[in-house]
Amino acid sequence: MSGIDRDHVQRLYAFHHWATDRVLDALSDASAAQLDRRWGGSFGTGRALLRHVVGVERLWCDRWGGHSAKAPPDYPVTHAGREFRAEWERVKKDQQRFIQALTPKQLAGDLTYVNIKGETWTYPFADILVHCANHGTYHRGQLTHLLRDLELSAPSTDFLIFADEQRR
Repeated sequence: MSGIDRDHVQRLYAFHHWATDRVLDALSDASAAQLDRRWGGSFGTGRALLRHVVGVERLWCDRWGGHSAKAPPDYPVTHAGREFRAEWERVKKDQQRFIQALTPKQLAGDLTYVNIKGETWTYPFADILVHCANHGTYHRGQLTHLLRDLELSAPSTDFLIFADEQRR
């Protein structure tokens, strides 16, 4: 991907983290029982969705650092919304450290990793960073749907609200 620089990546991830924080904050009061209820969508339960959302954020962050896990992380079946929020906070901090230290050379280069199926892939690193943030946006929509189905308040995660808050 040409035309993306470190400042753009930092802003993209500032938004990604802000928006994900808002949704997971709203879900932090969800109980383990609420997360285990059968729910529509491709994941079947809120727990399965949260395991995927937080788990792939960890998986990708580890790949950025050169580690290709053989499986996404597993989280205890007792995790409620608050525990998933805490797991996300650890991943977010690692992502922030990585993005802060990102060099132009890394950003202009490729990243090769082995996926959980054992397949080796290589992509421009900038494309992977955009993919990960975009993937997060997709799943925040699903989490917002989950919040509404649980009759919990769903925050807005629109980029322009983020931009307004940043200007203040």
